[in-house]
Amino acid sequence: MQHARVDHYDVPRRTRVIVNAWAVGRDPAAWDGADEFRPERFVGSEVDFRGRHRQLVPFGAGRRMCPGVGFTAAVMELALTNLLGRFDWEIPPSDVVDMDEAPGITSRKRMPLCAVAAHRAE
Repeated sequence: MQHARVDHYDVPRRTRVIVNAWAVGRDPAAWDGADEFRPERFVGSEVDFRGRHRQLVPFGAGRRMCPGVGFTAAVMELALTNLLGRFDWEIPPSDVVDMDEAPGITSRKRMPLCAVAAHRAE
């Protein structure tokens, strides 16, 4: 809306600013082993995906955060529950799980994950 100065940077009026969520989520000042895939770091942690602590902002944060975050959380939980509950999952013996990410404005895996689903007998 208007000219601003953030730290020592001038941000002219009408400048589009995009938050680098990838870098925020890998800040070594905020995370132990910031570049390591360790989902267990969230067990018992107050940090969640809603951006309240500004350490993890996949949906943004504050009043400009994604309005679909609640819907997304419910749908993802339902989909994941169905996939895990109805299938047995295996990785082909020849495949290696590579958690590296490809560059871009969204986070995606550099190498696709190949998993084989076998319908679980009920």
